[in-house]
Amino acid sequence: MKTLTSHTQRATAPSGNGHTSTPNGEGTTELLTLILDRLERMEQRFDHYEALVQQTLPMVGMMTDTVDGWMHELTRSGINIDERTKETLRLLAELTAPQSMETLHTLVEMLPTLGALVRQAPGAVAAMVDTGDELVMRLREAGIDIEHLGRRGLHAAKALIDSNVLEDAAVAVISNAAQSLEESVCTARPTSLFGLIRAMGDPDVQRALGFFLAFAKSFGSRCKTSV
Repeated sequence: MKTLTSHTQRATAPSGNGHTSTPNGEGTTELLTLILDRLERMEQRFDHYEALVQQTLPMVGMMTDTVDGWMHELTRSGINIDERTKETLRLLAELTAPQSMETLHTLVEMLPTLGALVRQAPGAVAAMVDTGDELVMRLREAGIDIEHLGRRGLHAAKALIDSNVLEDAAVAVISNAAQSLEESVCTARPTSLFGLIRAMGDPDVQRALGFFLAFAKSFGSRCKTSV
């Protein structure tokens, strides 16, 4: 600051004969003064920036220490920061993929419709509840015990599950029986006693009779224990 001012004063000081000491005249002196003023303002700005940097450095150090503390606590908690960062970047890459962006655009376009459905949902649920209450009231007026029917339905459902009728083997037998019934409707013909005797030699008929005999034995045994 003082150095630039002294230079400016010497540059503009008049000589002993009333003229400036600069040999090139007043234009050179004014140009030099302008340059020195610009340099002085730049020096002031640099001083201001240097002061800001000096004030910012402790804050940056404190923030760095705080982040290091957080990282240390996360590591102690068993969180792998590197793995989390890699996974986040991978998800970000998948999210910004063309197919994902197309899906997101579709969802964004559907948001108004979804919003309207959400706003209408409470009214729809209330209407369904009112309809259910009205149905229950009419059934009670008709003398139907809803609670008893509910208990019987639960008991029947439990018995159905415990009966193993939903197992793969039972479902396969029922499926085969249904297909055989459908085929028999179109192929069944009247038969005589001799036709029945001849059919006994068919391996498929023998297999079916063996199944029915085994079923009859097992079913009869269960009927005996349940009676």
